[in-house]
Amino acid sequence: MIPAAFGATVPLTPLDAWLERALPAGDGTLPERILQAQLAELRRLLDYVRERSPFYAEYLAGRPLCLASPADLARLPFTEAGHLREWKKFLCVSHSEVRRVVTLDTSGTSGSPKRLAFTESDLAATRDFFRIGLSELVRPGERLGVLLPGGERPDGVADQLRQALNLRGAEVESLPAAVEEPEDMAAWVTKGKFHCLVALPGQLRALLSLLPKAPAPLRSVLSSADCLDPLFGGALRKAWGCDLRDHYGLTESAYGLGVECAAHDGYHLRSLDIFTEIVDVRTDAPLPPGETGEVVISTLRREAMPLVRYRTGDAACFLPGPCRCGSPMPRLGPIQGRIERALGGAFLVRPPKGRMGRAGRAAAPEQAALLRQAAATAPSRADIAPGGTP
Repeated sequence: MIPAAFGATVPLTPLDAWLERALPAGDGTLPERILQAQLAELRRLLDYVRERSPFYAEYLAGRPLCLASPADLARLPFTEAGHLREWKKFLCVSHSEVRRVVTLDTSGTSGSPKRLAFTESDLAATRDFFRIGLSELVRPGERLGVLLPGGERPDGVADQLRQALNLRGAEVESLPAAVEEPEDMAAWVTKGKFHCLVALPGQLRALLSLLPKAPAPLRSVLSSADCLDPLFGGALRKAWGCDLRDHYGLTESAYGLGVECAAHDGYHLRSLDIFTEIVDVRTDAPLPPGETGEVVISTLRREAMPLVRYRTGDAACFLPGPCRCGSPMPRLGPIQGRIERALGGAFLVRPPKGRMGRAGRAAAPEQAALLRQAAATAPSRADIAPGGTP
């Protein structure tokens, strides 16, 4: 632990010990050893997809696949979202080995839908990340309420949370699909007597408008699947007196990629499962910590459908320096918006601060005033200047 504000202490993220346990014994700092492990995994990944994936066998043909360091990955082309419409060409296992296939939203596009496939091993790796990432929020014997959509889908994100935390002795319950109105959702949360909730930011806004005080025995909340406005997050922490943390993940990362620690100082990453880059949206060059660009991921150790240098379309930066919890590992800063390319330019599209999600209504008066004030001064779109800084 290291000192925090007001004399409190911030515990070291449990993800560092989790990463340490997965590494072979060796010399060097944790970041140095992780970097060496990532290099080995990236080399294995390129060999794997070249041999097994029809898409990458053709896409990477003639490309320099010998990596002297992880930085050499920047010589390879990006995988684009549109490529995933040919998802069967990405498959590296037989169809019988695929446990789950997810169809992505392709609104505004034509042709075949984009899909992601996962084996049981792929999903098990995500469950392990969820188990560790939520270990400070949900204790053995406590109750977790999952409000994310699709709770009834086998092997969906809600089911992965259920499987992960049941192993820790926690009781997990998902919001029934029949519960659609905010009032019914608030009643379900109150009746469930949950110690922790996992929910969309829009759902949390709706709950705060109906439940100005946290329903007992709630003490922690994980926001997931959409951008959490920092101003609203602060309002919820103050009103409910809870430990609110943010999670970042996408289907392409097998749901989980990074999660905040108690310091709220960026996302701690699944560094042995996913190699993350930040690249300039105009030059495609990798950017140093502190400079905003596009989040690009390569999925390590993935069996069914590995991705090499996949453009997520999300804008963020690596945060400089160690985390306030004491972790020396690289951290991802808040997602600042989506990257939109049009007319030969790149734009950072930011959702207006204080905007309600689909499940949200107006916040309580004191929170609504703060959110309106922020929305009035927040730009919704900005050019991304050369060098990646909006």
